[in-house]
Amino acid sequence: MKLQNFIQAGLKTQIRLWALFSKQRAGNKAFKIFCTPFGKTNYATTAVLQTAETLQLTCNGTPLRGYRWNKGASKKLLIAHGFRSHTQRFDHLIPPLIKRGYEIIAFDAPAHGLSGGKQINAIDYTDTIQVVTGVYGPFDAYLAHSFGGLAVVLSVAAQPQNENKKIVLFAPATDAQALANTFLKAMAVTDPFIQKHFYNNVTRLSDGKALNWFSMERCLPLIKSQILWIQDAADPVIPVQEAVAIRKRQHPNIEFVFTDGLGHSGIYRDAALLNKVYAFLATETQNH
Repeated sequence: MKLQNFIQAGLKTQIRLWALFSKQRAGNKAFKIFCTPFGKTNYATTAVLQTAETLQLTCNGTPLRGYRWNKGASKKLLIAHGFRSHTQRFDHLIPPLIKRGYEIIAFDAPAHGLSGGKQINAIDYTDTIQVVTGVYGPFDAYLAHSFGGLAVVLSVAAQPQNENKKIVLFAPATDAQALANTFLKAMAVTDPFIQKHFYNNVTRLSDGKALNWFSMERCLPLIKSQILWIQDAADPVIPVQEAVAIRKRQHPNIEFVFTDGLGHSGIYRDAALLNKVYAFLATETQNH
């Protein structure tokens, strides 16, 4: 049995055992598992990371590790990694972005990489981006992958003036509700009372908002920036159908690029795609 499957089987057993005593506790336990990036590890400092200014920040009491390159450049860009990822996986993007005149900021999200914390959710990640923006922004551009893509969109949608930004989304999560549905199915949580207590955590943490509030569908009409959306047809993590559904909305500010065979992470490493990304970022934007 693969380690990941073994861990999943153990977590399913935990939820099932909690349900024997309290469905409320089982729902709370399921939500905690949903927000936990199991397998959090440290990472080695690469040559690119060694050239960065190391940043320290605290968000909602959680210490965060960040990096800054090319301080003082005329444009600023924020990199937001995905779930169970970290900044180091994107350091190959740094030299080309520096050549294109960007100051670059990247932080390990809560419970990821070298940052503190044990859990993360869409609220936490959005708060993190907003805090980073308040200290090191505003940003002219964003590069975001997977769960980081949803957090960036949630953050930018909350900004009253967002017309002159560039947003690159690599296989973004489109809907926290869809993520929860996938998780509950994987954990075999079918009892409606356990699910109710699972969702009660969302409304409690978000001042009464339902999980579907944390969605691209709600946010995208509020964003006037240009968006480059890259999605692989065979992505095993984010189904391509999610991007296809958004494309049918015909948002005039979104350009879609569909690939086949690059998977969930290969899309931010493919040289041809990255050249397209750099060309997209090179078009004129208004600096702040």
